[in-house]
Amino acid sequence: MSKKDLNPWLFAQGGREFHYVDDQGASSRILFKEDHLPGASLFFAQSQQNQAVRMKEKLEKPVLAMYFSLEGDTGSLPENDGSYMIKGQQHIMSYMPAFEGYYLLNSPRISNFGVILEESFFSRLYMEDMDCLKRFWDKVSAGKSADIASMPMNITGRQLALIRDIAGCSYSGNMRQLFLESKIVELFLFQAEQAESLKGISPARLSPADTDRLHAARAFVRQHMLEPFTLHQVARESGLNEFKLKKGFKELFGTTVFGYLNELKMNYARQLLLNNNYNVLETAYTIGYAEPYSFTRAFRKHFGYPPSHLII
Repeated sequence: MSKKDLNPWLFAQGGREFHYVDDQGASSRILFKEDHLPGASLFFAQSQQNQAVRMKEKLEKPVLAMYFSLEGDTGSLPENDGSYMIKGQQHIMSYMPAFEGYYLLNSPRISNFGVILEESFFSRLYMEDMDCLKRFWDKVSAGKSADIASMPMNITGRQLALIRDIAGCSYSGNMRQLFLESKIVELFLFQAEQAESLKGISPARLSPADTDRLHAARAFVRQHMLEPFTLHQVARESGLNEFKLKKGFKELFGTTVFGYLNELKMNYARQLLLNNNYNVLETAYTIGYAEPYSFTRAFRKHFGYPPSHLII
C-alpha cells in the first residue's frame, strides 16, 4: 500500500469529470459527484489546477451552505462584499440571501464536500438551544448573511466519520433519502456544537509564515501517520522549534500534534473495519497498536462505541 492510499480524505464513487476555464484563462480539471434531495443537495468535488482559478457563481435564492474543505485552500469573492478563505481541513456554515461573484480554487489539489440547503429544508433546523444558533437564526430571519462561527472551524473526527458515511451510502430510493437527510441534520448539530464551544475564542495571532509552517506540520503528520516519528522530527520538517510547534498547533487547530495523529488513526481504523473487512486485531496492528485491548479502548473513547460494532 502506497502513502497515497493512506490519505484519510475520500471521494464518493461515480461522478462526472469536466474542465473549467475562468475569465482570466486559468483552468481546472474537476471531478464532481452530486446527490439531490427535496430542498437539499450534497456534493463531493476534487480538482487539479496549475494556478489559482476563479469560478463564476450566481445564486438568486437564499441557501444555507455547510462546506468542508478536505484538502486545499478555497474561498469566495462576492462582488459587493469582502472575500474569505478556508484552509484545508476546515469547515464553515453560512447563510446567504443571494450570491454573485467567484468561488476561488487556490491550491494545486482541492477536495471538498458540501451541503446546500434551500429554505424548505433549513427552516426545519430552526432552534435556539445554543447562543450561536440564536444569533445565527436572528440574522437569517432578518434576511442578512450569517455565519455560525466568527472564523472557519477545524474538521473533527465525528464530522469526518459522517462524511465517510455519506460517501459510502449504499441505500437507494426512500431509504437513501432518509439516510442522507439524517446525516445532514447530524452534521448541522455537530457544526453548531463546535461553534458554541469556540464562542469567545479569538483567532490565533500567528504570522502568515508560521501559519504556513503549522499547516506543513499537520500535512507531515497526515502523510506519515502510520510511521513512528517524534515531535522533534515534525518540528524539523516544518521549520519550527518544538515550543512554537506545540503552542501554535494547539492555537491554530484546537488540538495537539498527537491528538491530531490519534484522530487520523481512529478514522483510518474505522475505514479499515468498514470498507476493507479487517478484524479488530488486524486493524490494531495496522495503525500501530501492540495490544488490541488498548486499541479498543482508544476507539471507544474516540467514537463512543467499540470497533466490534462495525464488524458484521
